[in-house]
Amino acid sequence: MAQYKHDRFFKFYIQSLYKTKGTTKQNIKVRNDEDLEIDCMFVAQSDKLGWQQEKLGLFDALMQVHPTIVIEHYSSYLEEIDINKSITRKNLYWEPTYKELMESAKDQAGVTDFQQMSKEMKKEVKRQIQNQNPFTWMLAVHCGDKLLQSCEAKPDLALGVGVYRLPPIFRMGIVVIDRLPDSDGVMWLKMLGDREAARRAFESIEQLAPERREKNDIIRACIKYCVYLKNLPTDSLTTEEQEFMKTMTQIDALYEAEINNAELRGKLEGKLEGKLEGELLGKLKGKIDSASTIVRAKFGAEVLTPQIFSQLERLDDRQLDEFMVGMFNWQEAIDMERWLSEVTIVN
Repeated sequence: MAQYKHDRFFKFYIQSLYKTKGTTKQNIKVRNDEDLEIDCMFVAQSDKLGWQQEKLGLFDALMQVHPTIVIEHYSSYLEEIDINKSITRKNLYWEPTYKELMESAKDQAGVTDFQQMSKEMKKEVKRQIQNQNPFTWMLAVHCGDKLLQSCEAKPDLALGVGVYRLPPIFRMGIVVIDRLPDSDGVMWLKMLGDREAARRAFESIEQLAPERREKNDIIRACIKYCVYLKNLPTDSLTTEEQEFMKTMTQIDALYEAEINNAELRGKLEGKLEGKLEGELLGKLKGKIDSASTIVRAKFGAEVLTPQIFSQLERLDDRQLDEFMVGMFNWQEAIDMERWLSEVTIVN
């Protein structure tokens, strides 16, 4: 059940990230059995501007190894049964799909038998059909060496550390997220890792320019997943999901603050100096309100004492930004209080 709940976020995430680069399909039925649905399939469209405008590092490289990609996500350790089910899902999907594509090709060529086509036409039909025979990427938070060896997965030297390919006949690869190096090129994949990896990845994504489409859509996907979890009974959530909700509440507050600030910057253009000063004060007030919301979300309303609020009011624009980023790292309220005391003493 926990994996199913996490799958919802994974599908929101992929659809949000790649909607400018191709077509994403979800929950593809291969038999009347939920366990045998293909969660997410991506068909790349090379003429989409997103490929030139939005660079997503290793994730882009994975999504371009084949025209049609099945993406599966495992929020814990990958197991042998997961690989077996993935192969079964793919075969159940591809057998009838292949027959449909072949029949369609014969109808278009006006023949009743594939062998009646010219040599060149048969070659082109085979190429087009194979482009729709998916390659599967299994994105696993963790995976043991023993499993990799048993399925004869070999490191993909071209794609780098943490990426493995199974024998070609399976048309399948494994990405072990906790083995990926920490770099800007993998942060989009790290968002699908464990809680700590996702937290660090979000900090990197949060630093991107506010006009970045993929940044804003991923934040919305996170918030959408958080809303979904909030509607579930508390006792049905894992500890990891409860922690995720806390993080998403903070993300929501930061996102709203950033949108407000962006709107404010637009309003400030062309204003007189006196009016500019007044709107800058309004900007600071908005950030203070956002910072207060984050404090209540992470540590509880009782922590936001009049003293803490007074200290927040004494922070300048840059310090408020540092404070809101720091909230992702501070584990206890005392960490926040120590930082505020040190900063406000300097002020």
